[in-house]
Order: sequence, then structure tokens, then C-alpha cells
Amino acid sequence: MNCFPKNMPLNDAGTSISDPAEAGFQLLPLNLFATGTAITKIFIFNNEMLFNERLEMDILRLNKWYCSFVMLISVILIIQPVLADEGKVTISYRGAGGYYVGDSITFDGKDTSGNTTFIKITGPGLPPNGVPLYDLNGIPGSGNTVPVTENGSWRFTWFSANTAEIEKLVTARYTITVMDLSNPEKTATTSILLKKPEFYVDTLPNPINPGDYVQLNGVAEQGVTYVNIEVTDSNGTILHSFISPVSGSGYFNYGFHGDMPPGRYGVRVSNPSLKNSLTSTLTIVPPVNPRLTPSVPENVTVTSNFSSSRTQPGTPVASSTTALPLSPVTTIAGLLISAVIVLAWSTGPKK
Repeated sequence: MNCFPKNMPLNDAGTSISDPAEAGFQLLPLNLFATGTAITKIFIFNNEMLFNERLEMDILRLNKWYCSFVMLISVILIIQPVLADEGKVTISYRGAGGYYVGDSITFDGKDTSGNTTFIKITGPGLPPNGVPLYDLNGIPGSGNTVPVTENGSWRFTWFSANTAEIEKLVTARYTITVMDLSNPEKTATTSILLKKPEFYVDTLPNPINPGDYVQLNGVAEQGVTYVNIEVTDSNGTILHSFISPVSGSGYFNYGFHGDMPPGRYGVRVSNPSLKNSLTSTLTIVPPVNPRLTPSVPENVTVTSNFSSSRTQPGTPVASSTTALPLSPVTTIAGLLISAVIVLAWSTGPKK
């Protein structure tokens, strides 16, 4: 049988014959009496060519499977943490965590889920689902809203002396809860210890411009029905004198216009039956622009008439300040381009 591949040198006598179908070679005539050694060498040559072609195809398929596997693993490893970090809300407080009722307490944190943070308080004598920090008699579940800055942070100062129904606050630990208004499932909590003082006074706002309205809020010992309020200058001269009633739970508040010229003044609160008196400092500064009308600082409420619209959750709005990590599309596109380059190199012409 003649089994020589095309272009293989043969003896001079012989004619062309068909090769086996699976070999794919065109065979040339072979003298039937050729030595067995020559036939064996030719079959080995044919088998080596077939082996090399199949090996090259196997390597190409292996490259394709390898690239696909690498891309799949890369996508899973990159997309998983991206999808897991869809935004979060955090909260912390300034100070040691222990405050007197009437103190100013600052809370801040991060909100990468939306553009408005929602804050409320729970604790002894308050609804379990919380109320606004500035209205302890508010609708259960409602709270105060805080805007989120462009970098995903928020800040809220609670002037607790201006809280409606402040009498409900006792010496106890209270929980402050924040959440994203658009994504209420994103929440965070912290707790603070509030202590009800026996006697204190808070002056808000401070400093003020000449003629601005000043609100005094405080607590006197129970059993006192009134307190004397005296405004003095730096020499101790009494400029104004007022009398404020005290509630049965010991709270009082009184407002007046600071009609004194710029300077530092003392506000003394006392009662003949009290062992000690309290003195607070009021600073009056000249207005930056005399044409501007006096205004109350942000987050400060000087009356106990709280509007329901101020404490109710607003309509959820879409976030425009969400801080997200690098888009997975960009990473996947880079991986795909790399895989195409590898495949092109693998299937390119061989020298």
C-alpha cells in the first residue's frame, strides 16, 4: 500500500493513489516492495504532523477557556464589593457622651445613600419608634431632617434647651437614630446620657446684634414659683430686671430684646429661696450690615409653637450627592479589552 505524503521523494516508478479519508493527505505512488523501514518512517512523519496540528488547536481552545475563566472570576471579585457598598449612614457625637438637659449637642456623620438625613430620639417616656429632637410631643415615628453635603456628610446641632416638652427629658440614656430619608433601611444609632440639672439657664442666641430678641431657658429647683432675671453691664450695674414664672416641673423661659450697645453683659437668674444664683454671659456685637434684619441662627427655635410640617418626614427625593465607588462598567470594559488582545495574539498567524 502506498502511504507517502504529497511532495515526498519517491522512486521513479509509481502512479498517484487516494490517501485515507481521515488523514487528509494526498499520497503519491510507492513501490509495494519498499522496505518496511521507509514506510514506518513516513507513518511517523504523518502522525507527528497530525499531533502538532491537534496540539495547536487544543492550546487555542485552552487559551479561550482560560481567558473566559479569568474574566469571570475578575468580574465576580470586583462587582461583589461594589454591589455590597450601595451606601451607608453613620452617626457620632461631639464630646464625652454625657450632657445636661439644656446643653447644645452636635451630631454628625456620613450619608452616602441620599441627600437628606432623618434624625429622631427615643428613650424613657418617649414613643418607641421615636420623635423629633425639637418636639418631644411630635407624631411618633417623625423626626428632624438634615441636608447632606456634596461629600456625603451631615451635621446637626441640637439646642436641647429649645426642645418643646423638654420636661419629658429625665436623667437617663437616650438613643439617637438616623436614617437616609430616601432609603430608610439605611440606619445608624448612638446613645447619649442626659442628666437633669437642679438649676441652669441657657441664653439663645448668643452673640446677638443690638435689638435682637433673646430667649432665656432654664431649670430651677422644684418648689420655686418664679425667678428674678437681671441684666448687668461689665461694672455690675443692673440695666434690666425681669420676673419669670416657673412651671411645676421647675422649667422657665423668658424673652426680651437686647437693646444695649455692643459689649459683654451678664444675665443673672436668682430667687430668694435658692442657695445659689446663675450668671450667663450675653455678647452684643455690631451688625455686619446695618440694612440686614436680625435673624435667628439655623436649627434654633425660640418658641414652643412647633409647626407639624417642621417635624414630619418630607417626601423622599432622589439622591444627587450619592458617593459611589468606581463604576464596575469601566473595570469590566478594561478586562474585556485585555481578553480580546490575548485571544488575538493566540489566534494570530504563526511564523
